Formats: sequence, C-alpha cells, structure tokens
Amino acid sequence: MTFGKRTETMILVFCTLSLTVLGLLMIYSATNVMAGSSARFGHDPAYFFKRQIFFLTLGISLAVFLSRVDYDFYRRHIRLLLVGTFLVLMLVFVPGINHTANGASRWIDLRLIFFQPSEMAKFVLLLYAAYAIDRKGENPREGLKAFLPMLLLMGIFVAVILKEPDFGMAVVITISFFVVIFLAGFPWKLLVGMAVAVALAAVTLVVSTPYRLARFKAFMDPFSQAQTGGYQVLQSLIAFSNGGFLGVGIGGGKQKLFYLPEMHTDYIISVIGEELGFAGVALTGACFISIAWVGFRIARRARDPFGKYLAMGFSVVIGIQALMNMMVGLKMLPPKGMVLPFLSYGGSSLIMHLAAIGILMNVSRKGADAFVAENDRSRRRDWRARFPRDCSC
Repeated sequence: MTFGKRTETMILVFCTLSLTVLGLLMIYSATNVMAGSSARFGHDPAYFFKRQIFFLTLGISLAVFLSRVDYDFYRRHIRLLLVGTFLVLMLVFVPGINHTANGASRWIDLRLIFFQPSEMAKFVLLLYAAYAIDRKGENPREGLKAFLPMLLLMGIFVAVILKEPDFGMAVVITISFFVVIFLAGFPWKLLVGMAVAVALAAVTLVVSTPYRLARFKAFMDPFSQAQTGGYQVLQSLIAFSNGGFLGVGIGGGKQKLFYLPEMHTDYIISVIGEELGFAGVALTGACFISIAWVGFRIARRARDPFGKYLAMGFSVVIGIQALMNMMVGLKMLPPKGMVLPFLSYGGSSLIMHLAAIGILMNVSRKGADAFVAENDRSRRRDWRARFPRDCSC
C-alpha cells in the first residue's frame, strides 16, 4: 500500500507539473508579441511569463506546506474558514480595494497580485460540504433536514459571486456541490428536484440579463455575428482548425496575433489546439482525467469520511472546471469567462489549485499511514491468536 501511495503521489505531481510547465510555454507563446509591443507591459515579451513563474513559485511553496498540514485542521476551523472567505469575497464590492476588468468586479488588489476570492470560495465550500456530510454520516437519509443548511450556505456564496458577476464560477461551484452530495448518498429524488430548480434559476438568469442572452444567441449562431457576439467562438474554432492533429508548433500559431481574445486566460486551450494540435489537447485532457482518477483513489482509502469527501470534492471541481473551459473553446458551451486550471495565466487560479493538490497529497499520506497502522494491528492480533501466551505446547 505504501507503493500505491507513492505511485498516486507521483502521478499527481507529474500531471500537475506537466500542466503548469505547458501553461508557462503557452502563456509565453500567446503573449510575447502582445506584451512586447505594448508600453503598458514595458515592452517586455516575457512580462506574463515572468509573472506566472512568480505565481507558480508561491503556489508550489503553499502546496508543499499544506501537504504537511493534517487536513483535520480544516474540520476544526471550518466556521472560521467560512466567515473569513465570505468577508474576503465581499471585498470585491469595496471601492479602492476591488479591481474591475471587462465590466466585472471579481478581484481585490493586493499590489503584487489581483486576487480572485471566488477561487478560494469554491474550495472552502467543498470543505464545508465534506464537513457537513461527515457530521450527518456517510449515507444521510434525513432529506431536507440534512440538505437545506448546506444548500442555504452554498446559495449565499453563489449569490455574491453572481453579483460580481461571475456566472461561470457559480455554475462550477453548484455542479460540484451537487455531485459531491450525490456521491454521499443523499436521496436522488431530492437532488433531482433541487437540480431542476437550480436549472430553472439559471435559465431565468440568462433570459433576464441582456448580455447573457446576447452571448447565448451568439453561441447558437456565431456566423451571424462573426464580428460581434460570435467573434470569440469563431476565432477559437479557427485556431483548432489550423492546428490539425499535431499542430503548427510552439510559437507558430497565428490566432494569438490579436485575433483570439483572452488567449492567455479563457482561451489558452485554443492556443494549445493550434500549436500542439489534437494530440496536445488530448494529452492535456488525459492529465486532468489522471488527476481526477488519482483524487478518487485517494478518497477511497482516506482515513475518515471527511477526508473521503474532501478528496472527492477537490477532484470533482478541478475536473469540472477543466471540462467546462475546454468545452467553451470547442464551442460546446457558451463563453463564461472561466480559466483552465494550472494552464491559464493568473495568480489566484494557479495558487489555489496548487494548494488543493497539496491538500490532496496530505489526505493520501494520512490515509496510507492509517492503513499501514491498521494492518500492523491486524498482524499483531493474528500473531497473538496463533501463539497465545499461555500456550503449553
């Protein structure tokens, strides 16, 4: 089992580092012309690349630290984590502290970094879900009595995130939350009813908000709005079309040359598709699938239900966000302003996702230690049963 733990850790670390290194290469490739030609970035082609290395250093340091912090710490301090996260989340509405871009106030200005509190909130909410499920038991059958407190808290956080607005992150959190409590054994009839209610609410939000409705119409027929609402979608599809199976090579992409909007954040997968082709996109997807698979293996042998659902939640949310971002790039979902974990430029996303990997590694280590300790106790019991002290043979 110790070998199994090491294998899981190696796969987790290898896939995570592979994605982050690929992200560094793609960020430099996507931004060197833009940054080098702009006085705003000091005419430094490596501006975004250097910043991402700084974020990566912070993220890896935090991951190493959290991999050594017993995850039971989060259960003991879950209320403090929730209150602290909510207060930080509210700072995006405070003038002078918040940072606004593209009409959305999703960040707070920490001088060295524009921090996005919703990235932290999604993980803290899943920590709370694991805590609540652990308190109610692994297979809660109390229906609304067990479910409503979790739903209410999630609803409060999601409402604040929608106010920023950040519809994509709200969707990721909601889907991940429902998946985790489904895996925990909540009555499926209750979950179906609530899922229908949430879906109706999402449709209402889209229909009642002009820019969301316009974005959805452009997604449905981007060719009719090729220079307006459908521009992003079409430029992304052109990038994938240019890439073919093996791509045009790193640095050889053309869509990044002021054609593809947000190519280093929301549409980094399109840059990968053009420069590394279908093969590069497939390997990227394989890395995310491997991370999710390892996360569920870690959950299976966690030492307690809290660790089990914590590992499940983190694996689910990383997988869902990656899937949704890639589907947006491939015109399978409307644009949502969502980054690709580990690959897109941005300190908040990279640091928080690396922190989540560190916590997963701690759950793995503690689960393996508990398994080995239980095996040792079992062997000692078997030995005593075979050779009792009063044996007269």
